[in-house]
Amino acid sequence: MADTYFKNLDDDSKKKYVSQVLDRCKQVWGVDELYEIEDESGRRALGHNASTMKMWFSRPSMPWDFILTTAIRRNVSLDYLLLNINENTSLEDVRPEELLETVNKVVASSLEESADYGIIDPTFVPTITKKIKTSLEDALTIKAKQSKSA
Repeated sequence: MADTYFKNLDDDSKKKYVSQVLDRCKQVWGVDELYEIEDESGRRALGHNASTMKMWFSRPSMPWDFILTTAIRRNVSLDYLLLNINENTSLEDVRPEELLETVNKVVASSLEESADYGIIDPTFVPTITKKIKTSLEDALTIKAKQSKSA
């Protein structure tokens, strides 16, 4: 995924990537299906209905609000959810600058698409994009330095 841009992928590849991200979300919540997730207020699927969740797979679109909420509430990194990178993963074979550029494009594009469909407020897109970009840059820079020194 690091060498491709999400919007340029064919639909099958997009569906596969979205499915992989959502599978990692299910894993950190400890559920078999997204609708089984229940927050502390008792809301199922973090307030998303079944038709919305089906749309994530069929369209396919990246459900940024859901992913960000998962990362925050389950205290997991976006590196893991989006890129399957964890503390045991080495970035030696990936140039962080190239990876960051790709991820930032994917994030910005998907957030804009979500705003176009009314899933998130368009005024939040620049702020969310900037926050994610900064977090990813910090995380990947640290991980890249650790990989080189190991």
